[in-house]
Amino acid sequence: MLLRIIQGRDDLQIVEMVTQNTVPNLYGREVRFDVFAKDSQGTAYDFEVQRSDAGAVPLRARYNSSLLDAMEVQKSTNWKDLPKTCVIFITEHDVLQGNQPIYHIRRKIEEMNNSTFHDNADIIYVNAAHQADDALGRLMHDFHCTNADDMYYPELAQRVKFYKTNDKGVSKMCEIMNEVLNEGRAEGRAEGRAEGERNMEMTIVKRMLLKHKPLIEIIDAVDWSKERVIAFAKENNIPITE
Repeated sequence: MLLRIIQGRDDLQIVEMVTQNTVPNLYGREVRFDVFAKDSQGTAYDFEVQRSDAGAVPLRARYNSSLLDAMEVQKSTNWKDLPKTCVIFITEHDVLQGNQPIYHIRRKIEEMNNSTFHDNADIIYVNAAHQADDALGRLMHDFHCTNADDMYYPELAQRVKFYKTNDKGVSKMCEIMNEVLNEGRAEGRAEGRAEGERNMEMTIVKRMLLKHKPLIEIIDAVDWSKERVIAFAKENNIPITE
């Protein structure tokens, strides 16, 4: 139902769906898709529901799109057989600030009158703050509802009632909330360690600069680039010893 309303099509059928699907990345940051789905035409979707504007920046949409590709492409896949992908962000606020209910983002070729670059990698932003009296607006209204009786769509209302009034649903919701809290604590600890390491590196660089240590020695000590050390020295008004 969600996909049909956002895409404005009644013929789409979901054939596969996984919630909270983690996509590992051997070379960098892994991603957990809120909902991963495939339709009957082979298009792979990543649905993200974001209350924080910072969690829906365009660069994150780009990264999620790249990991959708990485997850779907096998070693033997021919380039022409790459599946179509679509990252969909449903945001509490109008993140792109165009005062539109929905935004469709596709790459363009500037030198060809901005014609579409057919890489089949789409990104859609849905502005949940827009609640007009149409299918999409009513859907976004339901996203904001805490009372199932106030919802337009019975499919969503039934799920809300399940998680709020059914014993099994309430138990499941408690499990989900505990998992989210634990993940938040773990992420906070990781960010704290990273921040601590950054502060330690800056302290070391500052002390070595004040002691007039050679630039090459500072670079070796903290594994910074020459340009970064020079920029740091300028920011702190400390002369550099070559």
